[in-house]
Amino acid sequence: MKCVLWLQHRGQLLWTALVLGVVVATTTAVSLSADQWLTNYAHWLAQLRDTGCPLPAARSGAIHTPPPICHTMLLRYFGGQQNSFAHSYNFAIPVLEEGMPLLMVIIGVLVGASVVAREVEQRTQHVAWTQSIPRRRWYATKAAVLALGLALAGLIAGYANHRAQIPLTHGALTSSRWIWFFSIDLAPAAEAVLAFALATTMGAYLRRTLPAIGAALASFLALFLLTEWVIRHLTPTSKAAGHLGTPASSWDMGGGRYHPANQYWPLQVTYAAILLTLALAVLAIGWRATRPRSVV
Repeated sequence: MKCVLWLQHRGQLLWTALVLGVVVATTTAVSLSADQWLTNYAHWLAQLRDTGCPLPAARSGAIHTPPPICHTMLLRYFGGQQNSFAHSYNFAIPVLEEGMPLLMVIIGVLVGASVVAREVEQRTQHVAWTQSIPRRRWYATKAAVLALGLALAGLIAGYANHRAQIPLTHGALTSSRWIWFFSIDLAPAAEAVLAFALATTMGAYLRRTLPAIGAALASFLALFLLTEWVIRHLTPTSKAAGHLGTPASSWDMGGGRYHPANQYWPLQVTYAAILLTLALAVLAIGWRATRPRSVV
């Protein structure tokens, strides 16, 4: 069984490892670059103080009538920290916050769609399911090994993205790590596994790889939106007191309700548990479609 897994999926495993390496290298480069930017900015502020130059305003970064001696220094970060930092790292939002989890979902779908559908397309399912290895063991072993591999890849990508969001948040590119909730830590791993499970089951029922990919992506989007709504609105929230508003480190739900900072990890675990539970249920449904009489 190990040899079969390696022969059938070695190409997928290798390009997944290659993509993961690119993702980690990109997020690490962005993280180190943003850390260095913030360090350089702190040194720049110290030089301004030592020289007696006016500092950028806390909010707008506007500087009023600087002395001539300060003009050259002030041009280095024209507009202050927030504007200058955003100019340098705005690309991180579509690339890391949105692009990375989408990439993990696509990888999960591409790997899962071929688990059963490729056997049917190549007419090898009868050979695979009539040997000494029972159909249940064949399906469970392939699904478990591939799902664990995708979960590990998702955890590595999630940690790398978490590391990258720290300096990006400190630089005021985003308000807090809550903005990255579905892109860091446990979330990418759970999303990749659910996408894999959906594609595996769709492939088992549709018996074709390309239709299974499309159906799995559409199904994932629907389940993701539903789960996101559940996490946001059906989990316990706090109520802002009077005119104080919601804390800066909270997840604002609107209407004065928010998730406080100490709910981050409980909600991460809840989100991952929901997606993994859905993945197990979907894989169980897919197993029924691998019965010999179900596949022609």
